[in-house]
Amino acid sequence: MAHDIQDIAKNCKHFLPGRGSIKTMAETFQELADSLNGDELADRYGYGEYLQAFEAEIAAMFGKEAAVFMPSGTMAQQIAMRIWCERRSNFTVAMHPKSHLESAEHAGYLFLHNIHRLQFGGPEFVQNRMLTVEDFKNLGQQPGSALIELPYRELGGSLPTWNELQAIRAWCSEKGIPLHVDGARIWQCRPFYQKSYQEIASLFDSVYVSFYKDIGGLSGSMLLGPADFIAEAKVWQRRYGGNLFTLAPFVAAAKRGIDQVVPKIDSWVGRAQKVAEIFNQFDEISTYPNPPHANFFRLYIRGDHKTLTEKHHQLAEETGIIIFWGLHPAAVPNTATTEMHCWENAMNFDLDLLAPFLKRLLE
Repeated sequence: MAHDIQDIAKNCKHFLPGRGSIKTMAETFQELADSLNGDELADRYGYGEYLQAFEAEIAAMFGKEAAVFMPSGTMAQQIAMRIWCERRSNFTVAMHPKSHLESAEHAGYLFLHNIHRLQFGGPEFVQNRMLTVEDFKNLGQQPGSALIELPYRELGGSLPTWNELQAIRAWCSEKGIPLHVDGARIWQCRPFYQKSYQEIASLFDSVYVSFYKDIGGLSGSMLLGPADFIAEAKVWQRRYGGNLFTLAPFVAAAKRGIDQVVPKIDSWVGRAQKVAEIFNQFDEISTYPNPPHANFFRLYIRGDHKTLTEKHHQLAEETGIIIFWGLHPAAVPNTATTEMHCWENAMNFDLDLLAPFLKRLLE
């Protein structure tokens, strides 16, 4: 009999995944209102003291000259690629084939801007690994812009070494190629690099950050870079229909998340490493990377994904413990996989419960 994990979850007390209890919209908006002083005024079409002060705060955090709040990262990054490519009169971009722009946006950069992604070899032998400076050197032609994701979402939160990043930066500088970072989850990178956000961002000409993936905001993103770049990005934001009458709810939620969440993220990374260590005690289980570089990783379990998911849900119903929401088939036959994130729930989860649960799951 199939088990609905959402129904089971209503009676569970121990959650490894998730951000805390599910809240109604009324509860969410009330918490957001309670986080405000009461004298903040909503922006109008991107102008207002509260919004502009927040943009200046994030720009300073990453050591950039200016920033603009946008409704979505899809909008922000396509705009960034358009500006850099147009300035070089070279409408090509070098980025990983599993980049968000390629895999999750219906190739918007191509359909909207006629920008073409350069291939790193055939057939894309970089599919399951991170890019290196040698990959850029072997492109065969110079791109109009280059993009690196930190951390690589589709590669389990992997991060390239600092030396590799510096080498890619040096190559781009030598060729005059603008280097952009997809920093949707860049908040997680400090422990791995032992660098500040300013130091990490110093390697890139422009930066995109997300305010909902880790920060827990309602929606929204920010694009950061030189003042003239951001001024041009604001024009494109208007063309995209992203210069909304007000962004106030999204900005307030993002500001609240920055204040409350960023101080916790380093501890989330440490928690992910402890969780992965327990998973890797079992021969049938592995994680990638090991140890995790960020506060998430890929989990692989030997066996049929449907059978393992059903058994997990049965155990969850019996024990009140939820380890994951579901499993999917991996590229390797008879192997199940899922993405494990460590947020608030993981910090409150009793890790002594994990190994006994996994032992029963694998029986």
